[in-house]
Amino acid sequence: MKFLYSLMIVTVLVSCNKETTDKHMINGNAPGVLNGMRVYYGKVGENGKQQFIDTAVVINETFHFDPVDEVKKPEIRFLNVDGSNGSIVYLHDNNPVEVKVNKDSVFKSSVQGSKLNDQFNTYKAIQDEYRAESKTFNQQRSNFQRSGQLEELNQVMLQWQEEEKRYVSQSKNYISENKNTLLGPIILGDLISSKLIDPIDARQEFNKFSADVQREELSIRIDDYLRKIESVGIGKKAPSFEGHNPDGKVIKLEEVIAKNKVTLIDFWASWCGPCRRENPNIVNAYQKYKNKGFGILGVSLDKPGAEEQWKQAIEKDNLTWDHISRLQYFGPIARQYNVNAIPAAFLLDENGVIVAKDLRGQQLHNKLEELLGS
Repeated sequence: MKFLYSLMIVTVLVSCNKETTDKHMINGNAPGVLNGMRVYYGKVGENGKQQFIDTAVVINETFHFDPVDEVKKPEIRFLNVDGSNGSIVYLHDNNPVEVKVNKDSVFKSSVQGSKLNDQFNTYKAIQDEYRAESKTFNQQRSNFQRSGQLEELNQVMLQWQEEEKRYVSQSKNYISENKNTLLGPIILGDLISSKLIDPIDARQEFNKFSADVQREELSIRIDDYLRKIESVGIGKKAPSFEGHNPDGKVIKLEEVIAKNKVTLIDFWASWCGPCRRENPNIVNAYQKYKNKGFGILGVSLDKPGAEEQWKQAIEKDNLTWDHISRLQYFGPIARQYNVNAIPAAFLLDENGVIVAKDLRGQQLHNKLEELLGS
């Protein structure tokens, strides 16, 4: 699952296959996989790293693993196949399973043999259908954009919004049905990583999990992720930071807040196309509202060695407000605000409390008018 893959850095700890026993934990069928190719069996180890604990060799398109690790409760397991990208994910509950490998797309591989994995397969079928529809939508959107068919583009966008709502609703229902099993956090994690659910909604879904499920390693990671987002959520005090401006002077966030009624923290970079395209809108808002108490602190995520590009972008785009940069790309300040993509923005009141996030275009003007008057 996407969320699981984003949590781990692969470290290979390989041990040799044990001698064959009468009862196999995993019986594998691998059509098209050549003799001698290896299959790696693993689990999530410490610090979210994938730890491989056994290997098998494909012979005549088959492989097997004998029992190697009994568990007290279901745990996530992975199978990686030489020559294939990604992992086959399934839930290990001490029951033998039958695995059929799809070497061209391991995500379409099947694992059968326990009720829990049958439930997992049902969800994966829903997910596969959504992915296929998403691929079709993206192609349609691209075609309409290239041909300038704006009416058709708007129609397909509206259709896709409804499809996303349907998929999210299905997924939430499945979370509710599996609030007492490991499937709950797996599905919620996938919705989060796909950006199909906002943090407030995600927290509500998380709170449905039983106490035991909330103590699962994956649940703990989801909880930590949500806590980071919630720490810079609307209604929270903006965390303090500082940095050097283009002249080398240290600028502190508190200093900018103190001289304004409303402050925008704008994360951007000279290399960021969407940021540069949004800059004229921010300039217009600044010119209109600066005399009413609107201030901006630009936080550049330019890379090391790009000081001149940063300064030139400020001048070229006419960004006549406070700026800082540590020239550390997505460095400490970005991590502090849980910023992993730009542009990103936080609007603060006179007390430094976050009142809005990521306002673009007319939305920014509307909020400023609400806070400062027309």
